Amino acid sequence: MTLRRNWSFEARPRHFQLPDEEASWLQADRSACGAERRPDPAESPGFAHRPNDGCQQANEVTPRLTVVVGLNDFPERSRVRLASLGPQVQVGYIADASVAELQDPNVEVLVAHSLPNLEMVPRLRWLQVPSAGVDHLIAQAPWERLTVTNARGVYAVPMAEHVIAAALAGSQTTELRRRLQAEHRWPDSGVPYESLGLRARTMVIIGYGGVGRETARLAAAFGMRVVAVKAHPSQHIDEASFREPGTGDPQGIIPEQIVGPEALEDVAHGADFLVITAPLTTRSRGIVSRHVLEALPPHAWLINVGRGGVVDEAALLDRLRSGRLGGAALDVFTQEPLDANSPFWSLTNVIVTPHVSGGAPNNWDVLTDLICENLRRWVSNEPLLNPVDGRREY
Repeated sequence: MTLRRNWSFEARPRHFQLPDEEASWLQADRSACGAERRPDPAESPGFAHRPNDGCQQANEVTPRLTVVVGLNDFPERSRVRLASLGPQVQVGYIADASVAELQDPNVEVLVAHSLPNLEMVPRLRWLQVPSAGVDHLIAQAPWERLTVTNARGVYAVPMAEHVIAAALAGSQTTELRRRLQAEHRWPDSGVPYESLGLRARTMVIIGYGGVGRETARLAAAFGMRVVAVKAHPSQHIDEASFREPGTGDPQGIIPEQIVGPEALEDVAHGADFLVITAPLTTRSRGIVSRHVLEALPPHAWLINVGRGGVVDEAALLDRLRSGRLGGAALDVFTQEPLDANSPFWSLTNVIVTPHVSGGAPNNWDVLTDLICENLRRWVSNEPLLNPVDGRREY
């Protein structure tokens, strides 16, 4: 299959009312597919006129497609949605741990974190990964033999909100204020506890994909100045990626500057917040080096929701301990779980969270939006959303 890059998509709401003459497209009522609200055509231009949606049945003349979902705890409501794709799509479910032993000569599509022995699934053509990052697959390089798509955009909303929450915690001197409460103490002066504010502050975002673009949208709402750092700074538009309606910055118009990695140290000089949303690749490993950290102003905060390996953690720890950095909010680390003896746990200017920034109650629903839409595109021979570029490793 040839994957075009000039394709735009916003996730459709999970309730979709069809005209009477088109109702035969679906076996199941769309209310079984999730949310309640009707789509706003302004939120999803280019799709409002289409009769099909993420749970549309496969065409009756389409040969049977065998799909295996290898995810633990895949919910019943998502299974109902996949079942509504129709009899031409046969879906089976196995546990994560069973993917490695999968043997089926008919499987064409696999939704899983990892790969089976490809000799045991000779018809496998497409791997849909339920994560945004694919660094765990780099050694296998499945994109050399298969179409691989990831889940970028699926977790963008909760991750961006996590970033803003961390920025607010830093700017509002939350830790100092909480310490007063813990000590039952009312200070003589409130000056040390004043808010630094977000308005007119500069947020430098490393990685301008789904999470980076939604973070920029929220930061702009606070009146922040946004600078984006991306591997290919001349490519502002992202029309091949999944996103929820009304989110992100698909046209790349929010940042005042979009620069390449070679300019990271320069833009770090003016950063009040350095936010890492980039995936871990051969090129991004260690990109937030000691030199970049030394370029940050002493009041700046570093927020990492990307991958721990993007940062020189030893240099970061040194700057945090010495007071030459305002603070850090770290959701990811080079080694996970974070060792119980790691000094990051004890630093008062560090917020440690256990790789949970992307967690949200509706994640399965949003992921199923992506799976359904991509299955519809697969059987229709249309370009898939979120294709992984093996050369870029994301």
